[in-house]
Amino acid sequence: MVSDGAKREKILVTSALPYANGPIHFGHISGAYLPADIFVRYKKMCGADIIYICGTDDHGVAITISAEAARRTPEEHVRINHDLIKSIFDKFNIDFTNFSQTSRKVNHEISQEFFTRLNDKGLIEKKETEQFYCEKCKRFLADRYITGECPHCGHKEARGDECGGCGAWLEPFDLKNPRCKVCGGGPERRKTVHWYLKLGDRAEWLSNWIAEKEEGKDGMPWKKFIVAEVQGYLKRGLQSRAITRDLDWGVRVPLAEAEGKVLYVWFDAPIGYISSTKEYFASLGDAGKWTDYWKNPQCKLYHFIGKDNIPFHAMIFPIMLDGMEQDYKLADYVAANAFLNLEGRQFSKSEGWYIDVLEFLEKYPVDSIRYYLCSDMPENSDSEFRWDRYQTAHNSELTNIYGNLVNRTLKFLETKMGGKVPAAQTLGELDLGLAQTIEEAPRRVAERLDAFEFRNGLVAMMELARAGNKYFDSSEPWRKITAEPAAAETTLRLCLRLLKTLSVISFPFIPETARRVWNMLGLEGDVAKVSWDDAARDIFKDGASLPVAEILFSKIENKQIAEEKKKLGGGKGQKPKKDAKPKIPALKKPVTIDDFANLDLRVGKVLEAEAVQGSMKMLKLSVDLGLETRQIIAGIGKCYKPEELVGKMIAVVANLEPKTIMGHESKGMLLAAGSGDEIALLNVGEGVSPGERIS
Repeated sequence: MVSDGAKREKILVTSALPYANGPIHFGHISGAYLPADIFVRYKKMCGADIIYICGTDDHGVAITISAEAARRTPEEHVRINHDLIKSIFDKFNIDFTNFSQTSRKVNHEISQEFFTRLNDKGLIEKKETEQFYCEKCKRFLADRYITGECPHCGHKEARGDECGGCGAWLEPFDLKNPRCKVCGGGPERRKTVHWYLKLGDRAEWLSNWIAEKEEGKDGMPWKKFIVAEVQGYLKRGLQSRAITRDLDWGVRVPLAEAEGKVLYVWFDAPIGYISSTKEYFASLGDAGKWTDYWKNPQCKLYHFIGKDNIPFHAMIFPIMLDGMEQDYKLADYVAANAFLNLEGRQFSKSEGWYIDVLEFLEKYPVDSIRYYLCSDMPENSDSEFRWDRYQTAHNSELTNIYGNLVNRTLKFLETKMGGKVPAAQTLGELDLGLAQTIEEAPRRVAERLDAFEFRNGLVAMMELARAGNKYFDSSEPWRKITAEPAAAETTLRLCLRLLKTLSVISFPFIPETARRVWNMLGLEGDVAKVSWDDAARDIFKDGASLPVAEILFSKIENKQIAEEKKKLGGGKGQKPKKDAKPKIPALKKPVTIDDFANLDLRVGKVLEAEAVQGSMKMLKLSVDLGLETRQIIAGIGKCYKPEELVGKMIAVVANLEPKTIMGHESKGMLLAAGSGDEIALLNVGEGVSPGERIS
């Protein structure tokens, strides 16, 4: 917790700007916005001077294409989606200090200022280059609007900027058989001029800076997978990156020779954090105060993002800020999360594999989903939203533990003690044990939240509720109320103190519920304004009347969950899918026994495993084949963590010709069952040795 001398800790928090091209889903909430909101609420209660900045990312070719499809102007399209996204955040109780738009004048001005200064300082270069142009659509094609075959893994639907199969970063001309994603036609190469950010010139600086973050100099060490990704780019060599596009919609490049050019969306989007902060303080009539956060070395800057945004927040944006040489604040910590999937697959509105967030919040309490998403937050690896797990979290934890403790305590006071606060009594041994637990609970939660461990913070909060239920059972106030009324009063007074503490420390996670509990305790003021240091203090007045208790949560029935599962795959205009699992592929044509005999199948033992930098799926394995140790590259990173594979006995095709994948030689193939991101390795049982043949 923050000490008295540091209560005005100054903190600037940002969350990745959501793209103004449609509604956000639970994966977005879980990855970048809920953890930030929890952190900001907690820090405010610790007395910090903290602001939470965000807005919508309004530019880019995806906006123009979808606006055309909706028969809107880009301005209308982003305004509608900005309002939609903000309404979802409001219903989720995500409490931004300011939520702006990158299409607003203030962001255009600051983005152009960044371009001009970085260009003047020699960090931007002009290049004549070739780009795909679609004659039918009459436009140059942005990277993500070109599809084709991945040169690394052969995935047929790779994009011009990234392969969805192996996760490799790509350039459009890397693709085999490229085509326009909009019309399906084959694009042609045309010459054009663009401006590039010279990332390579800042490689040494970035290497030193990220090394400091890895060590935790002046702060907490960054997550290993963030540091590893940046170091992977450095190892391969930083290349200049285009920061302009041929487009009408966006921030105009402030050069006379750049007619028809706009800044690439990933240049002006992070600048949106600065412009949103500046906009906020201008609205308060204190236009210069934004520098107290962005140009103050004593301020802490924390970015909350999904792992797909790591290169921009841990590499490109810091290079831009440092390159300005205007004392801009660099990130103290990048709180990147992995992805949240849905019932074994990625969220996909086009395939009907998604949950309508607004519809969900009409049927279920917002704190119920906040609680569940925090309990399954993808802090270090991908996690999943599963309807059964959501039901369990709601029924078994929120309802049976948290809600039950509140209800049984207040109902007992209402029916057995006249709805009055019992007088404080001398504590016995059992009472002293709970009192100590109450005293320690705020610190336990704080330690986890200060370390950006939100799941563990939630667990620590719920441990107090569990302790309260156990204490209530052990104290047996229903038995003591007649024989030992003073002892019963002690039990209930201590339970009230626990509930007050629970209300305070649960407020960052489930704010509506925390407020309801606070009000049912008859306490004055707003729980959000309570100091975290005072969370465990008994502030009840002897004999005070308590309001009538309410039921906090109702159980979710099996029938409801079954109905929700049926909806998956049944998007608008589609028939619901009977089975979300991939279809079993048809059998291939027969082969002879001689064909099969040509395969050399061997038992292998995984000695080492690590992620391939620049890919979300590829792992590099060192496999003992008895006769020798082989390096094998396998696209199983979404199904297995590297540490889970070490020591496994697996089946290997040992006589494949070597192949280079993501710059690494692969000598062999693992045998697995499944498809897509649902893959299981074929494990070899005990009693065999590496190198033995499989027949």
